[in-house]
Parts: sequence; structure tokens; C-alpha cells
Amino acid sequence: MSLSKPAKLYLGLPAWAYPGWSNRYFVDEPSRLASYASVFNTVEGNTTFYRTPDGDTIARWHDAVASRDFRFCLKLPKVVTHEPKPDVRALRTFLDLVNPLSQNLGPLLVQFPANVGPTDLQRIEHTLSVVSERHECALEVRHPKFFEHPEILLPVLERTDSCRITLDAQPIHQGNRDHPEVVAALHKKPDLPVLTGTVGGRAFVRLVLHPDLESNGPWMSEWVAQTAGYLRAGIETWMMIHCPNNQHCPPLAREFHRQLSAFVDLPPLAAWSLPEQMSLV
Repeated sequence: MSLSKPAKLYLGLPAWAYPGWSNRYFVDEPSRLASYASVFNTVEGNTTFYRTPDGDTIARWHDAVASRDFRFCLKLPKVVTHEPKPDVRALRTFLDLVNPLSQNLGPLLVQFPANVGPTDLQRIEHTLSVVSERHECALEVRHPKFFEHPEILLPVLERTDSCRITLDAQPIHQGNRDHPEVVAALHKKPDLPVLTGTVGGRAFVRLVLHPDLESNGPWMSEWVAQTAGYLRAGIETWMMIHCPNNQHCPPLAREFHRQLSAFVDLPPLAAWSLPEQMSLV
């Protein structure tokens, strides 16, 4: 099979410091983030949704990845996106604090809850406009009307040069819903229509796979094919591999990369970082 030269793929996970990954996939020296970044080239920064990091933390993150082509996709604080009266000052403070990462920032994640709908377009556009003055951003919405009429958001996305996040939680909703690791995740990852169209030459996918790994075959194959199509068409693609139990995310992402490599020419993923005593066994 002939391989095409693809657009850039950024492949990552929803965190870099999940406790169950320590000394199994990543190590603490020189840091867990540096170890993670030796394998994957992006990460979701969900901790910023709950608390804005201080300058020292940002400096450590910067130093850990300074020599790598690595991108942080940090989520905007919840006081900006999830409160009835958004704190615009908190947004500008957040943007100031993360600015030292600018060379290592991917799209900032702007996630609005299901109660923010088409009547809130002005709020959505204002938030995206403030962010896009300085950084790329990716929008995730959950109100059903945005999926019944996806064209509603297109002018906003185009004016702010933002891409739209595709959340695909079908694997956990259509797989075994009684699996103990899935039950608690069902209300957090809504079963919404999957919109695969792209805006602005970028695709951003959050794929929530099932902890019963054998059931992921159809979903994995579907997204491998879809991603290959994006990359061949010159569409920069961000793929974040999720699972209700984060323990499974690293090997799932590696399997995704392995399957995708059969269709497009990708740089290989580095081997897992392991403690020296384990590597000698």
C-alpha cells in the first residue's frame, strides 16, 4: 500500500500525570511531563478548568517541553465558561499567565455546558474573540440545538478563526453501559451526534473509548479512516484519546497510532519510558 504524506497529527491524552501510569508508561525523572512528552506531542490540560496555575508552575511546564515540538491544549477556567456571569477579567488573567507557553500552546479549549445554547451566541463569540486575539482556540458545545442545526455556529467559528471540537462518546454509550468503569462516566460524556466536518483547516477530536478494549474495534477503525482522510486532505488533526479509566489511555493511543500508520506516513512513537531496573529485566 502506498503511503501519502499527511498533514500534521497531534496525538495525546487527557493528562500527563495519572498515578497509574507512573513507572508503567512514564517516569518521574526528569519529570512526568518530560517523560510523557517524549512519547506524545500534545495533551489536554484539564486542571486549568478548576484552577489557574501560578507562574512557577507555568515555568516548570515550559522547561519540561522546551526542546520538543509539543503542544498544551489547556481548558479555559470554569468561571469563564460555566458561570451565568462569565468572569472576563479571569479570562484575561489566564491568558496572561499561560502566555510564556505560547510556542508550546495548541488550541485553547473553550467548553460550554449544555445550558449555553443558540441564544448565547454573543457570549460564545465574545469569549472566542478574546482568546483568538492571542491564541488558537477550539470550541466544544453540548446544547442539542447546536447539533440539530450545526450551521448556526459556522459564522462565529469563521469570524474567530476557531475550530470545533468533535466529542465522540458513542463507544461508552453503545458498548456495555453496565461496566463499572463506564457507569459514572455516562453523565459526564454526553451521547451527542458526532459532527465530523471541519472549520478553518483543523480537526479536533476527543474520542472516548470503552474500557472493555475488545469492543472498541469498530470505533477505532472508523476514526482511523476518518483521521487518515483529514490528514490526506491537508487538515491538521488533534486527536485526544479518552477512556472512563485513564489507565487504558496510553496503550489505546499507541494502538490508534499503529493502525493509522498503515494508511498515512507518520513519525513513530517512542517506546514507553520505564525505570532503569525494569528496562534491564
